[in-house]
Amino acid sequence: MATYYVPNVKPLAYLLLVGSFVYACGGDGNGGTPPGTTAIAKAASPNGDAQTGTVGQLLAEGIRVTVTEDGQPLPGATVTWSTTAAGGSLAEPSTTTDNSGNAINTWTLGTAAGSQTAQAALSGASGSPVTFTATAVADVAASLSKFSGDGQQAPVNTALPNPLVAKVSDQYGNGVSGVAVAWASSGAAVEPPTVATDASGNASVQVTLGGTEGPITITATADGLSGSPQTFTATAGPAQTTATVSVQNNSFSPASVTVAAGTTVTWQWAPGATDHNVVPVLSEPPSSGQPSDAPDTHTHQFNTPGTYNYYCAVHGGPTFGMRGSVTVE
Repeated sequence: MATYYVPNVKPLAYLLLVGSFVYACGGDGNGGTPPGTTAIAKAASPNGDAQTGTVGQLLAEGIRVTVTEDGQPLPGATVTWSTTAAGGSLAEPSTTTDNSGNAINTWTLGTAAGSQTAQAALSGASGSPVTFTATAVADVAASLSKFSGDGQQAPVNTALPNPLVAKVSDQYGNGVSGVAVAWASSGAAVEPPTVATDASGNASVQVTLGGTEGPITITATADGLSGSPQTFTATAGPAQTTATVSVQNNSFSPASVTVAAGTTVTWQWAPGATDHNVVPVLSEPPSSGQPSDAPDTHTHQFNTPGTYNYYCAVHGGPTFGMRGSVTVE
């Protein structure tokens, strides 16, 4: 009977040896290589990020991403594109990477001026989604409309409380800057007569009513635009007979008032105002006397057109500090 030699191998060591052999032979089905790491990022410049374009129009450059696996270009990957800008779109909802791992798309901006974004996404990839930004600027001027200030009223020979504002817009309603708007009126003074629109597309003017009571019309005109001219209305009421100036600590408010001849101006000390008076630079208004504390008032009727300057003898002077003026028209 044959005799066989059995080596003295401890069970634990034997199991480790067998396990190592199985792993080395590819027992897990992938040869022991861990899954690759996929990443997506903006492509090397130029990649189409941070462009400026006109609302509703195609950007000059396409937007581009690069997909890699373990740091190497990955062809054949499907990249999904999107934008949330109203009226905006990407030429393709998805594109496939080329042999260099690049995927490109073209971007049409939405119709609202300002910052917009688009995204490129790859499921399961590091860095996904990739965000691109663009700045959309207004299209060419298309229309003129009233923005604010219509329908006000004020006493004759005084300014309307609020400015009149007209708006120049593109075809999508975005304000357009730098467009000249001309203003005119036969019953009021408009200043300035021509205004260029600001960054919001607004042109604003101050209106001083004439000396005749009744309705006033003011027109705003922008050549070649739909809606031009726009007509604003105002009402010139009875002449102002009183006005009030608040005497506050270190200031008169308002510092300057414009009134009609025959108006009585009252200086009224605000609560807490101390040690103030009203002193004329020349003859009007007459002095209120020694500085006093609230509550106190001082009145004077202005009958002759002109500008009358005054100050507080304690806190100002004719050309500095606490001072004011009354303009009589």
